[in-house]
Amino acid sequence: MARHEVRLPQLSMGMSDAEIVDWYVEEGEEVAENADLVEIEAEKARQMITAPHAGVVRELKGDSGDVVGVRDVLCVIETPT
Repeated sequence: MARHEVRLPQLSMGMSDAEIVDWYVEEGEEVAENADLVEIEAEKARQMITAPHAGVVRELKGDSGDVVGVRDVLCVIETPT
């Protein structure tokens, strides 16, 4: 199994962090590539973060209302090798 860390991307030049609005997945859930994972809010705009790979969500790093920094790990997806 391969583990892929999904990190908070920098969506604009001035963005340094974002708030987790809502998770659309749970730990242990299978996801398809490009499936909605989490909605974030940064600089008064909401954005959906999608799965870069199909696999199983193994870890969620944060809860609704938490503020995470750019490049922080949001979740881990495990894929078959």
